[in-house]
Amino acid sequence: MKKSVLIAAMVSLLMAGVSFAADPSPVQETMKQDKSKSDGRTELKLPAHFKVMQQAMMRQHMDTVSEITTALASNDLNKAADLAQSSLSRSEAEKERCSMIEKMTGEKNFVQFGKAMQRKADELAEAARGGSRDKAFIALAGLLATCNDCHKRFFVTAYLGAPKEMVIINCNTCHKGFRR
Repeated sequence: MKKSVLIAAMVSLLMAGVSFAADPSPVQETMKQDKSKSDGRTELKLPAHFKVMQQAMMRQHMDTVSEITTALASNDLNKAADLAQSSLSRSEAEKERCSMIEKMTGEKNFVQFGKAMQRKADELAEAARGGSRDKAFIALAGLLATCNDCHKRFFVTAYLGAPKEMVIINCNTCHKGFRR
């Protein structure tokens, strides 16, 4: 008897799964439609390993912004300044990387967004070092607005096929200051 009930329950669950799979949700349908339509943004044409590196760097920027926000919220202005300068500011390695990306993509505006974000990071660091948490938060808001403006204009198609070793080698080779 127990075995019959268990089998009946399993068959019911399997049939429910088949039913759900055969009938896509409205969200799934919208996602399919959205992929086929252009949203007006420009795709950055990058080699696969640079796509991986670019996306890793964007995620790192988000982690840094989170750490900066935490530091400002806890009034640790020196930490916020250090994070902004060490991770988001315009270093020599970053200048080289931006130049290389501009040549690959042919998108000068993309690099201009990066430079604007880096200037905001410098403003944030300067305000924090100067002891003005309010000005540092305002600079952080400007930095995030610059990021959002860039993401409204450009995108990178995900590349999931890169072996981890390739990503590490290329990140360390091209972006010597890459953290984590």
